[in-house]
Amino acid sequence: MNPKLCFLDVETTGMSNMKNGIVQIAGIICKDENGKLEEVEEFTFTVAPFPADLIEDEALAVSGLTREQLKSFPPPAEVHKNLTAVFEKHCNKYDKKDKMVFVGYNASFDYGFLRRWFEKAGDKYFGSWFWHPAVDVMSLAMLRMAGVRHELTDFKLTTVAAKLGIPLVAAHTAQADIRATRQVFERVTR
Repeated sequence: MNPKLCFLDVETTGMSNMKNGIVQIAGIICKDENGKLEEVEEFTFTVAPFPADLIEDEALAVSGLTREQLKSFPPPAEVHKNLTAVFEKHCNKYDKKDKMVFVGYNASFDYGFLRRWFEKAGDKYFGSWFWHPAVDVMSLAMLRMAGVRHELTDFKLTTVAAKLGIPLVAAHTAQADIRATRQVFERVTR
């Protein structure tokens, strides 16, 4: 069976998945066909934070979003329904053999936020969609780029993508970041 990779990125209202919330979720689902990734579906959702989520000004500055924009985003319950509908098209959460591989840049951040977001939505079955552990593209890139690491000011996605010649337009939007993450993954795993 060829693995299904689900590249996921979230934009948030801060750095703590316990205090802050998600405002964007983007993903690309791919199948590995004989070592070549075949894109099956790409999705992007904006989502209003949960009422108790703390919204930090620094996070808004990074994302370029305003508090007014966040209020206009669809509610979490609606986005949760739509996101799980996407997942259902590609795997059966009731089949222990049918899962996706969660792939992200600094994957523990996105994985932790998305897991917590599912819990806030009253859904304790986030793990039913994905194999554990998640694949961290940042770690894979570090293995491949160790010889040039000293040339980089940091190891953020924008810096790594630039070093690899991958254009990153509209950084810090979930959609742009996940597209760049997929390209970095493909470049460093070849």
